[in-house]
Amino acid sequence: MKTTGICPKCGSDVIARVAGQQDETSIIVDWGGYFTSAPVARYVCCTCGDIESDVEFPEDLGRIRRKFRLDTPQDEVEVP
Repeated sequence: MKTTGICPKCGSDVIARVAGQQDETSIIVDWGGYFTSAPVARYVCCTCGDIESDVEFPEDLGRIRRKFRLDTPQDEVEVP
């Protein structure tokens, strides 16, 4: 939906974008007295209700990868 503007489920082009914010949909990537989060934008098909979620800022992907990679045990991950 983000790139095509078309719902992959029903084919509708009636799409809403809900901007990423620091709320319950954010991904917490660090805690050092305050939390640092990666906002997640949501794209919603207004016809069928299908939802697509995307990390709002590409620069957050590295921090997410370092903290949550599935091929690295969590106790071995260091986040600067």
